[in-house]
Amino acid sequence: MKGELHSKILMNRADKQIVLTTIHENTEIDSYQSDDSVTFQVIGGKLKLRTRKKSIILHEGQFFSLHKNTNYNLSTKEETVFLLTILNGSKQQ
Repeated sequence: MKGELHSKILMNRADKQIVLTTIHENTEIDSYQSDDSVTFQVIGGKLKLRTRKKSIILHEGQFFSLHKNTNYNLSTKEETVFLLTILNGSKQQ
């Protein structure tokens, strides 16, 4: 990771975790892989999300979901606040 990241867990259950995250300008989080499904919802700022197949910029109010076992990178040019929702694949029905 290059830059600064702050997070606060809002919900922590066996099947779901919701994390409020702030990343500061010019921050990059490289090659993070999750075994669970994740959703990013931008509260403020802009978040660039890249996978091997796709690159998108999420603006305030937008969200994007990734299925489990997807590599992704996050970056931002400005301070950005987003909710990260993690769904544990083994607990989903």
